[in-house]
Parts: sequence; C-alpha cells; structure tokens
Amino acid sequence: MNRVSSKSSARGNQVSAAEKADLQHWSELAHRAATILLADTSIAELRCEWPTVQWTDCFGDVRTHRFDYYAFHHDGTETAYNVKHWHDREEVKALFDGLGTGLGFRLAWVHEGLATTGRAANARCILKARQNDNNDDYVSALKSLVDVHGRVYVHRLLERAPNEADRREAVYSLIDRGVVEIVKPLERLADYSFVTVNHHVLAQELHRHVPTAA
Repeated sequence: MNRVSSKSSARGNQVSAAEKADLQHWSELAHRAATILLADTSIAELRCEWPTVQWTDCFGDVRTHRFDYYAFHHDGTETAYNVKHWHDREEVKALFDGLGTGLGFRLAWVHEGLATTGRAANARCILKARQNDNNDDYVSALKSLVDVHGRVYVHRLLERAPNEADRREAVYSLIDRGVVEIVKPLERLADYSFVTVNHHVLAQELHRHVPTAA
C-alpha cells in the first residue's frame, strides 16, 4: 500500500493491492479514514467521492453534496461516509438533517475522534498483513492462543514464536479475522497494549485450518 501526495499538501491517493482499490484523499483526516475503511472486513466494495445527492437546507434552498466514501457491505447494507473535523459538526448536522430519511443507505460521520492516528496505524498493519499472508505463520499463531484467556499484553502473543517478526505480522492477521480483539482500538497497538482472544472465533478458525482440532 503506497501513499502518493505532494510535499505541500495532504492531497493524494492511496493504493491497496490487497483490496484492489485506489482511493483519493485530500486531507490527513481523509487519508486516515480511507485506511481504516480499507481494513474494515464488513466492506465488500469501497468507492470514493460518490454519490452526489441533493438536500434542502434550513432556508429551503436545494444544494448538492458528494460523499467522501461509500461502502457496500457484505450483508447487503450500504453506508455513505462524510469526513469532517469535529469543529464542522454543525455543517454535518445540517447536511444529515437536510437529507432526511429513506435514503436507502446509512449516513456516517468520520471525525478525528474516530479516525485517530493510532487506529489508522493499526489498519495499515492489517492491510500489510493481508498482502503478506502466510498460512503456516497464521496457523502457528492460532495454535498458540488455545490457552490464552483474559486480557493479555501483545508481547504475550509473541513469546516462544519461531520468528518474532513473522508472529507479529500474524497477530495482525488474527486481529483482521476477529480472533484477537484490541481492547483500545483507537490507540496504536504496541507490545504492552492489551488484547483479548475471542475463543468462539478461535475455535472456528482452528476447525477451518487445523482439522484435527475439531
């Protein structure tokens, strides 16, 4: 995944080979939002600057708006994302109120409180892990979780790994597939961040990848 932008602005585009997507961004906040959305496993297709809709403001004037990102989810639902800073909340509220209901898709506002630098960093690591997917490393990491219960440090998941770098990347694959859950997902994952193991998902993944574990 590469980011291409000028040195004088945050405008550019983000390429994800794993997702076969090329998303434009025009600010640092939009860049973080795009990264997080690309890593969202509920999204089947992600579009940029689409669709353009009409809405009526409080004075009765008809205006147009183009959403920053638009997602088609695997469950058949759709979401339009408006990327705006928290200080623009009144502008976002006016837009959403003017659009009303019955749109056929959900409205979502992405601000800096949701698209944090830490969450975007985690998403970048997840996308990298998808591109470098290694089944042997993943299965090895799966097996190591059987006796892990409660909140543990990420460092605990790296112990006794044949190769710590490979296990670290496998941990992001585990997070991506819901086996490992970050306790504070808005913060950047570090060795002493807390995570938990979802043993229901772990059992499903072990059954899928390690038949003898069933």
